[in-house]
Amino acid sequence: MIERQYFHYEELDEFKAGMWRIVRGDERMVNAKNAANLMRDPIIFKYYMGIAANQWGKSAAHNLTVENSNRLAWLGHAGCCIGVGSPEENTRIGWHMLNKQEQDAANTAAQEVLDEWLEKNTTIRQLELC
Repeated sequence: MIERQYFHYEELDEFKAGMWRIVRGDERMVNAKNAANLMRDPIIFKYYMGIAANQWGKSAAHNLTVENSNRLAWLGHAGCCIGVGSPEENTRIGWHMLNKQEQDAANTAAQEVLDEWLEKNTTIRQLELC
């Protein structure tokens, strides 16, 4: 069990990186297609989600310590923001461009990143308590 962590949205790395910006027009579909293509490559997708988990410290803590949220989706959105500059809403469109097998592979990659993050951060928390 890891303790829930909170940060004001202006402190979050994802906010600063533009993950929640609104994009309309032609750029919206370009982002969606780029996100879909990234998610179709589980190795590269996992790499960018790992960057989010390990370099976006406050965002990772804020989002990955919420056990009843869709942490895999957050990792995917963050990975697409870092990897191809796609904001969250555009990435959701890209997700629906994937077939079931591609979605399953993307979810497996995200689960691996989440498991690694939880293992690392649970161990750090236990050491801090000693």
